[in-house]
Amino acid sequence: MDAFIAAVKQQTFPLSGADSYSACVTIPLYYYFENKSSSAQFMPSALLKDSFYTTLQEFSSFAGHLHMKNGGVGAYIAVDPQNLNMPEYTEHNSDSVSFNDLKAAGYSPNALPTEISKADIFSTENADNVIKLVRIKVARLQNNTGVVILVNPVHALADAYGFCEFMKRWSHVCREMMAAPGDQASSSDTGLLTERKALYDSLPKNGQPMDETTAKVLGKKSLLSVLLAWLSPEKRAEFLDSVTPCAMTDNHVFYLSNETLRGLKETVNEAVAAAASNTRLSSNDIITAILTMVSVQCSQAHDGDPDDETIIVNFPVDFRKRLSNPSMTKYTGNCVVAPMLPFQYSDLRAKVSNESLAVCALKVRRLVDLVTPEYVRQCFDLIDTEPDCIMRATAYSSSIASGFCLSNHSRIDYYGVDFGCGKPVWINPPSTYVPNYATILPTSTYDGGCYIYLSLLKGDMERALQHKFWRSVTELVN
Repeated sequence: MDAFIAAVKQQTFPLSGADSYSACVTIPLYYYFENKSSSAQFMPSALLKDSFYTTLQEFSSFAGHLHMKNGGVGAYIAVDPQNLNMPEYTEHNSDSVSFNDLKAAGYSPNALPTEISKADIFSTENADNVIKLVRIKVARLQNNTGVVILVNPVHALADAYGFCEFMKRWSHVCREMMAAPGDQASSSDTGLLTERKALYDSLPKNGQPMDETTAKVLGKKSLLSVLLAWLSPEKRAEFLDSVTPCAMTDNHVFYLSNETLRGLKETVNEAVAAAASNTRLSSNDIITAILTMVSVQCSQAHDGDPDDETIIVNFPVDFRKRLSNPSMTKYTGNCVVAPMLPFQYSDLRAKVSNESLAVCALKVRRLVDLVTPEYVRQCFDLIDTEPDCIMRATAYSSSIASGFCLSNHSRIDYYGVDFGCGKPVWINPPSTYVPNYATILPTSTYDGGCYIYLSLLKGDMERALQHKFWRSVTELVN
């Protein structure tokens, strides 16, 4: 830590519109490492901590303070050597929970040691009235049987891909320090691109109209959106944390195998082709359609809603590979937009079949295809010029019946993190009290299957556990 503090310079890191949009939330994730060889030197505490602060020298913005100006427009991170906002790094020893206990519980977050069982969803202040941009909690399990690391960064720093790249770099530095104790870790070029200017430079000068629903939501100013935008990041997170209902949710993990997914892709694409469409659906299109249909069919709250009413489905779209600049594939800032897709209840209440899935998945594909660099430019221009735009989607969501939101991380290299004692055997987000939400993560072997972390209201989850189609294509993990 001392070397970082001595070397850090005063800097200001301007943030993009996408960063501002997500400044009041975090992206927590647990990494589970098993001590399979019962080594006494398994992921040594001092080495983990020292390598973290060594890596921090390449990511100095993580020790800055988050600021907003002009009512939401112009977010930036300020790093002041005389007033550093150092990441919160803590380690706990658990005398009561072993790695086998976690394994037996299917790695349920409910089985974690209490010291790391809570992860903040909103970027709220700590006891010193400061938003820590990065919080790291390490739990060393009973008899050194394993280590669980909770990483809980503020979303404005990076998206899921960007922070995974930080974790991979941290683990690489740790391996180097383990192999050559006392030597300085190499500062080899990682190829990572952190400058937000690179994102704007990679976008075309002129935008194009967004889809009707997203344009309507982002273009609608309201008293609530103006109020939220003018609040400081600290007060905004505090407000959202206090008003977000702690719903009685149930969280479960389901496994969707590669074999099942390949079969669904084949049969559903055949149904699309029969409808005279030359569009090829992706795995994400089909998973999104399945989750949307199942969540609505299991929702008690929507039982009486007319078939011609709509529900909004929201999902982030990563556009790195859609840009002409190839180096943007290594960009660590937020590189996603979150279009909004309306569905009529009549489409979602249909019996789940190849044909009904084709109808819903085709709508997903058509919206995803709209996310061109010109679409992104239009979205960013709006966020960057309208002070309250970053909060309009939040304000809109509070005024309608709950929809569904999912985030697909199945292509992110989470299992590429190795601190020198083996890769994680499991990763998972924390349980959430936010209903109608799903996170999709890869398997440790990247076999084409995925784990679906699903949060529904308790009564709705009971229905989901009995849903004939859902249970026919997935396996309950925990």
